[in-house]
Amino acid sequence: MAISGKVGNVYSSALLLEDCEDAWTAGGAGRTTSTTTGKVGTNAARVTTVTIGATTLLQYEDIASTDLTTYDGIYCWLRSSLTTAAGNLQVLLDETAGCGSPDESLNVPILTANTWRQFFARMSDPSILNAVVSVGLDQEVDLADGTFDVDDVQALKEIDGIKSWTLDYTADTLDATDFDDAGVRAHIIGQSGWSGSFEGYKDTTPLGIGAEVYLTLGESTTAYQNWIGKVIITACHPSTSHDGIVTYSYDFQGTGALQSPDA
Repeated sequence: MAISGKVGNVYSSALLLEDCEDAWTAGGAGRTTSTTTGKVGTNAARVTTVTIGATTLLQYEDIASTDLTTYDGIYCWLRSSLTTAAGNLQVLLDETAGCGSPDESLNVPILTANTWRQFFARMSDPSILNAVVSVGLDQEVDLADGTFDVDDVQALKEIDGIKSWTLDYTADTLDATDFDDAGVRAHIIGQSGWSGSFEGYKDTTPLGIGAEVYLTLGESTTAYQNWIGKVIITACHPSTSHDGIVTYSYDFQGTGALQSPDA
């Protein structure tokens, strides 16, 4: 069945909620918190579990009160020592300290054991989140004992007015032909990279060029149908026409890992 892109979006304008440079607080007995080598900065927040049940708060961090009413989604890095299914884990936001009664519970997609993954999910109702004071990680099923890491929790905004985006995800091939190939060219895979553009109507302050920013390219509002990574905005192309509509298009160069959609 084809995917409808009519409700795809582009998200950026990150707001740091928690840098995860120090250990979070354990959610209860059977959980030990620490730090480990992170993806952004030096550390990531880690919780190690031993014999705990389903629907259990793993770890949380109380933060300064933050207004998220103008933001649309949450981005972070996640890693598990176990392979998990979609929805086994949730990222929590709460206007109460300790994440005891979360206002947002965002389902985490599949995690492959011991592999960092970039995560993005739209918040269901950011209009109620004018004073978020804690973020957390929770398990919804009784997972085996393991370690669960979180790094660089950010809030992202939808870029208003955008109507389309394109992405080029490519790999170089290197000529490895030598005498043993008897005149038939041989190649090996080289470096991969990604770049692209997005465009739409002017609906807010234009993005600046030269900055490294988080970018999420949504194919639809279906969970996990996003391309996620960091980019450098390399060009901005404003234009207007006789009908008075002002449009902007942007070019970007991806830097670092690109997270592809699950399906």
